[in-house]
Amino acid sequence: MEKIIVYCSIKIVSLQKYNLYLQMSFFQFKQFDIQHDNSSMKVGTDAVLLGAWAEVENASRILDIGSGSGVISLIMAQRTDAQIVGVDIDFSSVEEARLNAENSAWKNRIQFYCTNIQQFCEEKNKNAFDLVISNPPFFVNSLKSPFENRNRSRHTDTLPFPDLVNAVLHCLSEHGSFAVVLPYIHSVQMEALCSQNNLFCYRKLLICPKEGKEINRVLLQFKRKKEFLCEENLIIRSLNNCYTDTYKELTKDFYLYF
Repeated sequence: MEKIIVYCSIKIVSLQKYNLYLQMSFFQFKQFDIQHDNSSMKVGTDAVLLGAWAEVENASRILDIGSGSGVISLIMAQRTDAQIVGVDIDFSSVEEARLNAENSAWKNRIQFYCTNIQQFCEEKNKNAFDLVISNPPFFVNSLKSPFENRNRSRHTDTLPFPDLVNAVLHCLSEHGSFAVVLPYIHSVQMEALCSQNNLFCYRKLLICPKEGKEINRVLLQFKRKKEFLCEENLIIRSLNNCYTDTYKELTKDFYLYF
């Protein structure tokens, strides 16, 4: 009788785990999956656009600041042969990112650390990365949610723009680049701040969510040396609400439905 009770309890626990597994939220890409139930930020268009657009040529070491569930890091792994390091202050996000990396084809090239970028800027990481990439928090003095981890990932309290730029200056190699996605108004602030610190924008992509709408996001890429600025525009959806050919071309290696 005792064995039967134990057996039944094991079956019940297994069933609970199975039901929990079914409830997990996955975002499936062509070459990897992202679980993002516990991450402070879910998979979004900003991260995918930045990961797909950033220039990665000659990058052998890549730093992902505010790595969340690891989507940008995994896109970088798909696009390059680089060693990739993700940094995030949210423990649940880092745990989930590690799981996502472990379940990918590139698990031996990706590491995630639960720390703030200010602490990460040690001597051993000075000028260590050929590409620093970030989908950073950008809300300033805005209404916050009741969820602290979500606030950390969205608001600049723990990562003000000057701290982000200082981290880039510390970690970026001499000929490396820094890629970031921001709302339009904050992109102007970032561009000015970077220029003051001798980081010069050489690529810019202005994102419009739908034809006829205003620009709502900007992708920027900077280098320590001033170069000719290449500025382009991208519309995500046409008037009939279909994805534009340009958007599909940029993201076709990642989204299943392109």
